[in-house]
Amino acid sequence: MNIHKNNKAKPKNKNLIIPLLSICFSVLILYILFRYFPFKNEAIYILGFSFFSVGLINFLVFSTSLFLGQENYIFFLFLSIIFTSTGIPFLISQLNLLDFLFYIGIGVGLILIISGIYWKLFGLLIPGSIIIGVMPGLYFAWENTNATNALEQTAVMLVWFAFGWGLITILSRMLTKNFVWWPLIPGGILAVVGWGLFIAGNPKSAIGFIGNTGSIGLIIFGIYILLMRQSFNK
Repeated sequence: MNIHKNNKAKPKNKNLIIPLLSICFSVLILYILFRYFPFKNEAIYILGFSFFSVGLINFLVFSTSLFLGQENYIFFLFLSIIFTSTGIPFLISQLNLLDFLFYIGIGVGLILIISGIYWKLFGLLIPGSIIIGVMPGLYFAWENTNATNALEQTAVMLVWFAFGWGLITILSRMLTKNFVWWPLIPGGILAVVGWGLFIAGNPKSAIGFIGNTGSIGLIIFGIYILLMRQSFNK
């Protein structure tokens, strides 16, 4: 009986090594950052750095467990994404609403996508992919933009939305061998409307805009072909 108890106790002690090692590495990295990099003594900056530090600790817990072959630590990856995406706006921006929504939205979208792939839930890929398209669309159209009028801004936003719908088709290849075509319908409509608005708003730059976004679409299509080939090899 005692032998069995000792054997059961060893895995528990072994599992504690992963968080402890990760915390030690995180403390070392934070010490280096505080020691050799300038640190602003502002409440907002300190808050952002605190969120980022917690995200770093959780990521190191996840990466260490992954390196050691443990599979029950994916929750720490989610925590890492949440805290990191929350801390970044406090560190590099002026706390504009769209900046905050951009980073938080990207984090939430990544969590939904990773969860959908990890647990084989197609229902999580849909909102995750749409969020990944919506948040950059809002940010690059209305905050960090070179557009000169509202038509251009709306066009950029709609094309980003279209990429979000196309991402559903790409990521679905990881869960099923069937071609999921229906997201291409709203995605195609949004892309065509966006191109039309850009032509109306800035005819001189329309060819370049359509060419750039079209080339990105071809790259995404190439990724889909690679995933399809990989599934055939399996």
